[in-house]
Amino acid sequence: MTLKEIYDELDRILDDINEYADETESGNLSSDITKDVADPLEHILSALDTIIDDKAAGIYEEYGEDDLYTEDEDF
Repeated sequence: MTLKEIYDELDRILDDINEYADETESGNLSSDITKDVADPLEHILSALDTIIDDKAAGIYEEYGEDDLYTEDEDF
């Protein structure tokens, strides 16, 4: 499973959670669901989105064992 697939599945779950919180009759339950489940899940989705964007931008390029610590500076 890729990060994008995980992101998409968590996003669908968040939509379901928000829909349930909106439809519940109890204001306290709705508030608890939002505070304890939806908000933390939104933070996770935001972090995953940043990782996915960084990966697409080439931030996490794969280096060979020796390439990671090699400097190209002339002294």
